[in-house]
Parts: sequence; C-alpha cells; structure tokens
Amino acid sequence: MTYRIWGPVILIVLGILFWLGKFGIVDFYWSRDWPVVLIAIGVFSLINYFAKRLRRNTSNKSRKILKDLENGNIDAQEAVKRLKKV
Repeated sequence: MTYRIWGPVILIVLGILFWLGKFGIVDFYWSRDWPVVLIAIGVFSLINYFAKRLRRNTSNKSRKILKDLENGNIDAQEAVKRLKKV
C-alpha cells in the first residue's frame, strides 16, 4: 500500500472500533454519530484514491495512442477506434 492509502484505512479502522464500542464489544464511547462519520470519510477517501488512479491510467493510455499517431505508427481512423475503447 502506498502512503496515500493509509489515511483512509486508519479512519475506517477507527470508525469501526468506535462503532463496535457502541455495542459494548470494544470499550470506545463517543457520541452516537462519530463512528459513522469516520467510516464515511474513510470510504470517500478510498473512492477518491481509486478514481484518481483510474483516471491516471486512462490518461496514460490516451497519451500513448496520440504519440503513436504523431509518430505515424497508426492512422487517424485507428487512433479514433483506440480512443473510443479507452
């Protein structure tokens, strides 16, 4: 795991621990909604992390196709086909 993913993972784990405290399984007691807020922040952070990663991969593929077109390795129609698949 990279360092960027540790923050969301820690928030999710803390949220789960505090939530379990509400049920008496673990001895953590905060107000009723804090665990849910922590879990939500962690989940949204993970979604954001993976969305950025997907966009970066798609962008890299598009750049490669355009570079192939620029170098004359493929024609315009082939480039359009490949870009539609990305």
